[in-house]
Amino acid sequence: MVNKRSQENLETILLDYLGAIREGNKEALRALLDPHVTWQGLREEWVCHDPDEVIETLQQGVELRRDVVALEFIRAGDRVVMGVRGPAIDRIEDEELGGQIFNVFTLRNGRIVRIDDHRLRAEALRSAGVDDSGWR
Repeated sequence: MVNKRSQENLETILLDYLGAIREGNKEALRALLDPHVTWQGLREEWVCHDPDEVIETLQQGVELRRDVVALEFIRAGDRVVMGVRGPAIDRIEDEELGGQIFNVFTLRNGRIVRIDDHRLRAEALRSAGVDDSGWR
Protein backbone atom coordinates (compact mmCIF):
# COMPACT_ATOMS: atom_id res chain seq x y z
CA MET A 1 0.00 0.00 0.00
CA VAL A 2 1.26 3.46 -0.92
CA ASN A 3 2.02 5.84 1.93
CA LYS A 4 0.10 8.84 0.60
CA ARG A 5 2.03 11.58 2.45
CA SER A 6 5.40 10.03 1.57
CA GLN A 7 4.38 9.78 -2.10
CA GLU A 8 3.18 13.39 -2.08
CA ASN A 9 6.55 14.46 -0.63
CA LEU A 10 8.36 12.60 -3.40
CA GLU A 11 6.18 14.25 -6.05
CA THR A 12 6.75 17.68 -4.47
CA ILE A 13 10.50 17.30 -4.95
CA LEU A 14 10.43 15.46 -8.28
CA LEU A 15 7.80 17.56 -10.01
CA ASP A 16 7.28 20.87 -8.21
CA TYR A 17 10.74 21.67 -6.82
CA LEU A 18 12.74 20.57 -9.86
CA GLY A 19 10.12 22.08 -12.18
CA ALA A 20 10.36 25.45 -10.45
CA ILE A 21 14.17 25.34 -10.67
CA ARG A 22 14.03 24.43 -14.36
CA GLU A 23 11.60 27.26 -15.10
CA GLY A 24 13.47 29.76 -12.93
CA ASN A 25 10.21 30.39 -11.09
CA LYS A 26 11.26 32.04 -7.82
CA GLU A 27 7.71 32.45 -6.57
CA ALA A 28 6.93 28.74 -7.08
CA LEU A 29 10.16 27.90 -5.22
CA ARG A 30 9.28 30.30 -2.42
CA ALA A 31 5.86 28.64 -2.09
CA LEU A 32 7.56 25.25 -1.61
CA LEU A 33 9.99 26.50 1.04
CA ASP A 34 9.00 26.91 4.67
CA PRO A 35 9.70 30.48 5.88
CA HIS A 36 12.22 28.99 8.35
CA VAL A 37 13.86 26.57 5.90
CA THR A 38 17.47 25.57 6.56
CA TRP A 39 19.86 24.18 3.94
CA GLN A 40 22.96 22.63 5.46
CA GLY A 41 25.76 22.22 2.95
CA LEU A 42 28.72 19.88 3.13
CA ARG A 43 30.58 22.19 5.50
CA GLU A 44 29.19 23.52 8.75
CA GLU A 45 29.61 27.11 7.55
CA TRP A 46 27.74 26.43 4.29
CA VAL A 47 24.22 27.04 5.52
CA CYS A 48 21.16 28.91 4.28
CA HIS A 49 18.61 30.07 6.84
CA ASP A 50 15.63 31.30 4.83
CA PRO A 51 13.94 31.04 1.43
CA ASP A 52 15.88 33.99 -0.03
CA GLU A 53 19.25 32.40 0.78
CA VAL A 54 18.10 29.01 -0.55
CA ILE A 55 16.83 30.52 -3.81
CA GLU A 56 20.03 32.52 -4.27
CA THR A 57 22.15 29.39 -3.76
CA LEU A 58 19.97 27.43 -6.21
CA GLN A 59 20.34 30.19 -8.82
CA GLN A 60 24.12 30.05 -8.47
CA GLY A 61 23.99 26.30 -9.06
CA VAL A 62 21.75 26.65 -12.11
CA GLU A 63 24.15 29.20 -13.63
CA LEU A 64 26.87 26.53 -13.56
CA ARG A 65 24.70 24.33 -15.83
CA ARG A 66 26.32 21.12 -14.59
CA ASP A 67 25.96 18.08 -16.83
CA VAL A 68 23.60 15.66 -15.03
CA VAL A 69 23.44 12.09 -16.30
CA ALA A 70 21.44 10.44 -13.53
CA LEU A 71 18.98 11.26 -10.78
CA GLU A 72 17.80 8.97 -7.98
CA PHE A 73 14.86 9.57 -5.64
CA ILE A 74 13.99 7.63 -2.51
CA ARG A 75 11.01 8.51 -0.36
CA ALA A 76 11.25 7.97 3.37
CA GLY A 77 8.25 9.28 5.27
CA ASP A 78 8.75 13.01 5.76
CA ARG A 79 12.07 12.85 3.91
CA VAL A 80 13.11 12.47 0.29
CA VAL A 81 16.63 11.56 -0.78
CA MET A 82 17.74 12.91 -4.14
CA GLY A 83 21.00 11.75 -5.70
CA VAL A 84 22.50 13.67 -8.61
CA ARG A 85 25.32 12.24 -10.71
CA GLY A 86 27.32 13.65 -13.60
CA PRO A 87 30.88 14.24 -14.75
CA ALA A 88 30.73 17.97 -13.99
CA ILE A 89 29.59 17.41 -10.41
CA ASP A 90 33.18 17.24 -9.36
CA ARG A 91 33.57 19.86 -6.65
CA ILE A 92 32.10 22.70 -4.67
CA GLU A 93 34.91 25.15 -4.03
CA ASP A 94 37.69 22.83 -2.80
CA GLU A 95 35.36 20.02 -1.67
CA GLU A 96 35.74 16.99 -3.94
CA LEU A 97 32.43 15.35 -4.91
CA GLY A 98 33.55 12.50 -7.14
CA GLY A 99 30.77 13.10 -9.66
CA GLN A 100 27.82 12.94 -7.29
CA ILE A 101 26.00 14.65 -4.45
CA PHE A 102 22.97 13.70 -2.37
CA ASN A 103 20.34 15.95 -0.83
CA VAL A 104 17.99 14.89 1.95
CA PHE A 105 14.83 17.00 1.95
CA THR A 106 12.61 17.12 5.02
CA LEU A 107 9.02 18.18 4.33
CA ARG A 108 6.13 19.17 6.58
CA ASN A 109 2.66 19.95 5.30
CA GLY A 110 3.92 19.92 1.72
CA ARG A 111 6.72 22.43 2.33
CA ILE A 112 10.47 21.93 2.49
CA VAL A 113 11.70 22.70 6.00
CA ARG A 114 15.26 21.38 5.67
CA ILE A 115 17.81 20.28 3.06
CA ASP A 116 20.99 18.44 4.04
CA ASP A 117 23.83 17.78 1.59
CA HIS A 118 25.83 14.55 1.67
CA ARG A 119 28.84 13.38 -0.31
CA LEU A 120 27.96 9.69 -0.09
CA ARG A 121 24.74 7.82 -0.80
CA ALA A 122 25.09 5.72 2.36
CA GLU A 123 25.36 8.89 4.49
CA ALA A 124 22.24 10.36 2.89
CA LEU A 125 20.23 7.16 3.34
CA ARG A 126 21.31 6.85 6.96
CA SER A 127 20.36 10.49 7.55
CA ALA A 128 16.91 9.83 6.09
CA GLY A 129 16.45 6.63 8.08
CA VAL A 130 16.40 4.43 4.98
CA ASP A 131 17.36 0.76 5.24
CA ASP A 132 19.41 0.07 2.11
CA SER A 133 19.68 -3.69 2.65
CA GLY A 134 17.10 -4.54 -0.03
CA TRP A 135 19.15 -3.15 -2.90
CA ARG A 136 21.71 -5.10 -4.87
